[in-house]
Amino acid sequence: MAPVARRLELLQVRAPNVPPFVLALETQADSIIAPSIRTHGLWEAAETALCQRLLRPGMRVVDAGAHVGYYSVLFSHLVGATGSVIAFEPEPANFRMLLANLLLNDCGNVQARPLALTQARGNEFLHLSADNAGDHRLAPTPGRARVAVESIDLDTALDGASLDFIKIDTQGAESRILAGMAATLSANRDRLGCMMEFAPGLLELAGVSLDRYVAQLAALDARVFAIALRNGFLELHQLHPLRDGLDALSAELGQTRRGQIDASCDVFAVFGDAAENAWLARFREGRLG
Repeated sequence: MAPVARRLELLQVRAPNVPPFVLALETQADSIIAPSIRTHGLWEAAETALCQRLLRPGMRVVDAGAHVGYYSVLFSHLVGATGSVIAFEPEPANFRMLLANLLLNDCGNVQARPLALTQARGNEFLHLSADNAGDHRLAPTPGRARVAVESIDLDTALDGASLDFIKIDTQGAESRILAGMAATLSANRDRLGCMMEFAPGLLELAGVSLDRYVAQLAALDARVFAIALRNGFLELHQLHPLRDGLDALSAELGQTRRGQIDASCDVFAVFGDAAENAWLARFREGRLG
């Protein structure tokens, strides 16, 4: 049987106050991100705006679940030559596209690693989506092909290096990543900001109940904020009490994407008073970049 031809498309990203950059995507396996960039010139407008507002030159950033590099390239621009980015992407085809996009955009400050970020070093299977290359999952998913991948915890990966910001978008593995970054969080508690996917259905698929997830966040002294872009204004709303706030987000996701296990949104989290004060002060400056 002849190999299936793959359709590559170069799309231009036009995020405000960031130099335009290009992103190569295999559009047959991308029913979500490519159409958004093609239509709007960017992906996840609220999250993109939040990163532009919060990140600064010289910061050290991790992109967990980098896919083909939208955020990795964005982070590269925002932290500049004096900053650095480590991008983790375990799926081989995505990783190849990630490397291509870093090369296309001259992202010399980004280091890409073909690893799944979890709670420990090891070997796992990644369960592949046929039509959404951003929805590959470590959690067993019936009916999906799978590929063997290597995993690592953030503490081991960073080996004591400092960290300012981490983006975690890993289709239900977020709890595992938090479990594998205890030393990193302890060493960087006063400075660390985290933008993280919240997908209650995928957490459940991974064996993490909402009760367990809330308890994990509470034990880390996490302060969690919903992200919204309304009428051109970027907003952060603290989820307090945390369980009530996550319940409300779950209900909203259920209404807008009824029956879809991968229904998700992103939240912003900090861990303790000092980090909360520092990041919110930066947010209230009200400027991008």
